[in-house]
Amino acid sequence: MASNADTPRARALGAELRQARERVGLSQRGLAAKIGRASSHVNRWENGRLIPSEADTAQVLQVLDVQGAERSRLLELARDALDPDWLAPGVDRQLAALTEYERTAERIVNVEPMLIPGLMQTYDYARHVMMAFGDTTGTAAERAQARVGRQHVLTYSSAPRVTAIIGEYAMRHPLCPDEVMVEQLQHLLKVSALDNVDLQIMPFARPVAAMLAGPWTFIEFAKTKPVVHLEQYKSSATITEEKTVAGYRDAVDTLCRSAMSPAESMQLIADAIEQKETQP
Repeated sequence: MASNADTPRARALGAELRQARERVGLSQRGLAAKIGRASSHVNRWENGRLIPSEADTAQVLQVLDVQGAERSRLLELARDALDPDWLAPGVDRQLAALTEYERTAERIVNVEPMLIPGLMQTYDYARHVMMAFGDTTGTAAERAQARVGRQHVLTYSSAPRVTAIIGEYAMRHPLCPDEVMVEQLQHLLKVSALDNVDLQIMPFARPVAAMLAGPWTFIEFAKTKPVVHLEQYKSSATITEEKTVAGYRDAVDTLCRSAMSPAESMQLIADAIEQKETQP
């Protein structure tokens, strides 16, 4: 029996079922006809509002010709989809859910103490970071391309309000050559000019616990509960538990008050560009 939910795994399962359906060129109505369900069921499965049973998921995967390891992984998502929080090894295991969250968000707050946020990374910067974290050249190139592909959410017609709070360390100690970092900093200035984007730098001299704890993203939606996404060295997690998420929401206010203003932040970035361009 299908269950009502809006959990991280439900969102991930729905996003991947939609991608699999689109790969074979079926509409929601066409898939519904093949499995004997109403198209509204398929729609709610794909947006994560309704969790298909494992049997329903297996039937959909058979129609969509999803086999092997991918089939096993999606069936596992269906079995565990009611769990409110999700910890997974590997930073890409939750990519479909994160992409869906970004696509449907009303507000996104990226907190990054030591790196540029993924939604604002250039291709070359992302590729160097991923290689620094152990990816092969080929894998880093593929993942960097996918990361850049997510950035359309900054500019589409119903784009979310995006706030990036970036540690000064990310400006001063990059995991890439200076010429790549100059291009990245120039890109930050360009992105910060968007009407829906606020960028604030947290300087070395203002240590705040919520910043020192590591990178995290707070995501709010118009009609569903907010979530927090954590991305660590070799794992990722999504949290929906209300009290914990409320703590992150409060931390956003503290960080925004403590960080440099957007204007001050733009000046720091411009100074960092000049310094890197003029140093021997």
